Amino acid sequence: MKVLSIGHVVLETPDITRSVDYYQNVMGISVVDKGDGAVFLACPQDRHSVILREGEARCKAVSLNVSDDTDLGDVLKELTGKGLRASRKSHSAPGTPDLIVLEGPEEIEIELTHAAKPSGGSQSGQGIIPNRLGHIAFNVLDPQLATNFFVDVFDFKVSDWMGDFFAFLRCGPDHHTINLLRGQRRKMHHVAFETRGWDHIKEACDILSDLGYPLIWGPGRHGIGHNIFIYHLTPDGQIMELYAELDQMVSEELGYFDPRPWHKDKPQRPKTWEPGISASNQWGIPTPDRFRD
Repeated sequence: MKVLSIGHVVLETPDITRSVDYYQNVMGISVVDKGDGAVFLACPQDRHSVILREGEARCKAVSLNVSDDTDLGDVLKELTGKGLRASRKSHSAPGTPDLIVLEGPEEIEIELTHAAKPSGGSQSGQGIIPNRLGHIAFNVLDPQLATNFFVDVFDFKVSDWMGDFFAFLRCGPDHHTINLLRGQRRKMHHVAFETRGWDHIKEACDILSDLGYPLIWGPGRHGIGHNIFIYHLTPDGQIMELYAELDQMVSEELGYFDPRPWHKDKPQRPKTWEPGISASNQWGIPTPDRFRD
């Protein structure tokens, strides 16, 4: 079984009206459907990017896309044959006739579904309007064990490690789709959306400032993945990243990321980075303490 890309995140929020307002009017992610107590929002390049449901502030699940020719019945047999707890659901979301729900590692709930065309999230309107959902990071108790799960079950590749406590995993050309960071408790660390580029990042900074959302880190350029980044907090206190220029590995056969002027290694291959400024931010602004919580 091969996972192609990230699909969406299911987020629970204690104030769904406030969260919808944030995602629509600050992030610029359009509401494309409602039903069964949920609100479905999409970026221009996604079918769904965020699904909001009432509850405590947390990530309920992450969706991963498999190819259209993947038989979900065969996938369910494969997963249960490995002793994993998985079930099949029908019509759990608009435009999603069939999916598999799987209990992943470290209490991470995973939905597997077929990739689909974008649902038509507005490309004109207010807010930042990122291209798409890019990746999600989780605090876990054992990052190596969780990494082994994504590699062995879903054929993810390890792009990089920071020391032995922070794994960056890819399932396509993007440097990372899933991040796994050792923490004191299991939770979502942050969710990230791709922007159009550096100019869009600057626009996002101005929009966030105008709407009362101060940056908590950035602008900067990560060493690992080399993406330009900014971070702020959502109304629920969750960490939100906007990024551009993430490393790409178009050719797995070559085994290195597409060359970029800012790479220190030429070519840039997967490796274990020493913790520190060069790994977290090449522009020199250290990681805030709250990111280590």
